[in-house]
Amino acid sequence: MADDVDPQRLLTALTTEHFTLQGARAQTTSEATSRAALYIMAVSSTLIALGFIAQASEAGDLFNVFSLVVLPTLYIIGIFTFVRMSENSEEDVVYGRAINRIRHHYIELAGDQALLFMMTANDDSLGVLRNMGLTPSRTRPYLTAAYMIAVVNSVIGGSAVGLAIAATGDPPLWIPVAAGGVAAILSLFLMHRSEMARFRRLGGFQEVLFPSPERRAE
Repeated sequence: MADDVDPQRLLTALTTEHFTLQGARAQTTSEATSRAALYIMAVSSTLIALGFIAQASEAGDLFNVFSLVVLPTLYIIGIFTFVRMSENSEEDVVYGRAINRIRHHYIELAGDQALLFMMTANDDSLGVLRNMGLTPSRTRPYLTAAYMIAVVNSVIGGSAVGLAIAATGDPPLWIPVAAGGVAAILSLFLMHRSEMARFRRLGGFQEVLFPSPERRAE
């Protein structure tokens, strides 16, 4: 590496990197939106198909067989969607941190005119969150698109379990309902743990959920 760095060449390289990172962030957002839309469309189509099958078979064996094939398949698709959307969120934060680090160099170059930069240059998860116009809170991890998919998918998984139990005979209604509810809660809990583990790997987990008074004042 050269001992002396050309400031102009460095600025050109950082500007190019900034543009590339911004494009990568846009790509992750686009992919997450597309995956969520495809999954919700699949859920909607499945519910419509179940309605037609229920009318044709009067909720008999044909309905049970069709449901127990389609719902688990839909649940697996939902798992794949949730995992990939969680990865998209992680990628987005990593790109955002890299952009903030470059912005810090811009602010240093600006000198007295640094106030023209409205966004922060903190290269941590909290800085990325603030630049997105979001405030840190304990409920923030529950407001992601991936968590929305987790809730919908858990209901589908619980419905499949309840329907499977109901199809084995003629149990009291509360048994399949309770079993389906427990399965849905367990599924949501496991996906929640996965989301929290990924959130912790990003760094700044405690500051995002429990920001210090100093960081709140920034």
